Amino acid sequence: MATPITVTKQLTVEATIAIECPEFAHWYELGVWWAMYGDGQGKGRYEDRYLIDNVTSHIQAGWYDDLEGGWFPMLGFELGMIHGGFLVCPADTFVALTDPEFSKGYTVGREYYYTEALPEGRKLTDAMLFDTIHGWAVEYKQWRGWEAVLRYCLGCRIGELSVALIPDPTRSLLSDAAPEAVTSTVL
Repeated sequence: MATPITVTKQLTVEATIAIECPEFAHWYELGVWWAMYGDGQGKGRYEDRYLIDNVTSHIQAGWYDDLEGGWFPMLGFELGMIHGGFLVCPADTFVALTDPEFSKGYTVGREYYYTEALPEGRKLTDAMLFDTIHGWAVEYKQWRGWEAVLRYCLGCRIGELSVALIPDPTRSLLSDAAPEAVTSTVL
């Protein structure tokens, strides 16, 4: 279910993520507004580095170590910022892709959405995002080449979210049937 975000009295947009947490919705609204109308903003899409740098620094600072911590709703601001930047200057990618690992992940995330994601997994919720980032926060130090892996993982999630705003008209979604019910016939 799409979550409407009221940016101004005249502008309401659908969030790229299903929002259950009122605080996340508030921060998302602020992010969209700030990207479109705030001081020095309104210049268009953000680079992937905006998310990479913010999420990485927050993970390293321990913001997401505790799933019950109060920092998770503020992720809404960062997602809102990239959404607002995209609305100012729509393009074929949700963010300007500059980082090779993030770019690979972005492509894989979009591909996953079309070819492997089951219907219930096609609409990411804020709670699912919180859980995912919490997992990254508590595990990243064990990853080999963790910085590149984190950029790739973040790119995957943003790629999945991008389909809401930038659907590929040449692609169709995986059937709603369970994978084991899909059959093929070899002639």
